[in-house]
Amino acid sequence: MNGKRSKQIRKKARLLQIEWINSLLPDGEQVTLDTLKEAMPEQTHFMQNRTLRLSFMANKWIEKQVKRNFNVTLKELTNRYGQ
Repeated sequence: MNGKRSKQIRKKARLLQIEWINSLLPDGEQVTLDTLKEAMPEQTHFMQNRTLRLSFMANKWIEKQVKRNFNVTLKELTNRYGQ
């Protein structure tokens, strides 16, 4: 994968994360690209059956999902993974 494609994937991942966080927040509050880092949880992994797994909507997790399917939407992700 070249750098141009990686940049597109990272940008799409950040936009999906912003959309996800804004769907959880009350109407008066909004998250932007500048405030995304402070709004995301610090914990990016969790243990499941003695296996370390990536958390839902963590940077690396969402980039993997976007890499598999660039046209994935937030609704598809939440329906598929039950979050």
